[in-house]
Amino acid sequence: MSIVKTTEDGWDCESLLTEVVDKIESVSMFIYEIKHCVRETDLEYMVVEMKEYLQGAIETLEEIDTDVKYETVDDE
Repeated sequence: MSIVKTTEDGWDCESLLTEVVDKIESVSMFIYEIKHCVRETDLEYMVVEMKEYLQGAIETLEEIDTDVKYETVDDE
């Protein structure tokens, strides 16, 4: 396990996490439609888009090195 020292106290130190969240949040318009009984988007399009966003998120998650431990240090 490697240790990465960072001044960030959040997950900004692992930029791929932001990319994953952006991809997951891209399905929010479909989630809204589903949860609020709104049928505006074609079903096939919705399913294809959701798969692409979520598969992209999974692929990005697989790129993250989980053997890294981030240690916050003071910015001095």
